[in-house]
Amino acid sequence: MGLEIGISTLGIDERIEFFRTLSSWLTSGGGALPVNEAIKNTCDVFSREEYQSLRARMERIQHEYESGQVTFYQSLRQSALGFTTQELSIVEAAEKSNQLRIAVPALVKALTMRQASNKMLKGKMMMPIVGGFMLILMSLGVMIFMLPTVMQPVIDRQADVLEKFPIIIQGYWGASVWLRDNYTLTAILCASPVVLFLARNTPQVFPYYEGMLMRIPASKRIILSFNAVMVVYFMPALVRSNMPLPDVLRTLSGTVTNTEVATALKKASFEHEQGSRLGEALKPIPFRGSFRNAVETGEKTGKIAERVEDLQEPYHNDFERIVKRAVGFLTLIVMAVLMPFFIISMYTSLVTPMIALMEYA
Repeated sequence: MGLEIGISTLGIDERIEFFRTLSSWLTSGGGALPVNEAIKNTCDVFSREEYQSLRARMERIQHEYESGQVTFYQSLRQSALGFTTQELSIVEAAEKSNQLRIAVPALVKALTMRQASNKMLKGKMMMPIVGGFMLILMSLGVMIFMLPTVMQPVIDRQADVLEKFPIIIQGYWGASVWLRDNYTLTAILCASPVVLFLARNTPQVFPYYEGMLMRIPASKRIILSFNAVMVVYFMPALVRSNMPLPDVLRTLSGTVTNTEVATALKKASFEHEQGSRLGEALKPIPFRGSFRNAVETGEKTGKIAERVEDLQEPYHNDFERIVKRAVGFLTLIVMAVLMPFFIISMYTSLVTPMIALMEYA
């Protein structure tokens, strides 16, 4: 067995590029190029240069489809290249209904928007959250390590000298003593946010992590808005693949990132399958009323994909607005509370030596 050097799976950016390349071949010349040629050309692109390590699997995808042994989506699944269940579901439904030329471009659009929204959310939220956490750690470091090096010798020399210090130094010294006396609890409090963040997606931690975020109004609005964007971008792609509407809702439940929304979509899928109108089944979805109105209108006119697609830009703009508002609020807390707290901590540690020298004198 040889050692494989190079990438072994496709990340989200590479998968988007794979489907974008496939989409361009499928739609080139007004859709005149045969599907097998489009797949062959796409696999050829992802067999060169930095994708050399994937050549064997790409050639297998191409040969299996051309031979008729397996379908395209089955070949993608068996390739173990990292394609997700949602992506494969759209390709499967589109291939079965001969709608690849329509569904794949819609899939590219949905994947691109999900990636852009993820990057935007992480990029804007990371700075105030990480900055605030670091300010807290540095302030604690001042009280735990810096202040005792100055204060302890003075107090050891004269126990009642603390009463002569300004009230703010007395307060900081009391906090310093408590933090050092309860160092185990202090370490747990400092480490718990990092551990929670790293383990947030594990089955044991995720329900509690998600529940905590859903109890905070600001984070709840961000989560629901983000999932609404995912639904209005992925739903048209699924509908255009000619997937049955109950299956569309079930697939969407695996696309969203929130348990409440996923459960509501599964319930709506079951109710619609039992005979309820789609708009009525979607009542429990915790999105804006415009989503249900668009689905009901599309259901009546037979243009669900088009009506839901009309919501994409407004929902994305609303998501950006909610994120900007949350970032502004976090930045305000950092600048108005945590930054002054750190500055006062540093100032106190600098002033205390002068007072201590006066006491020694």
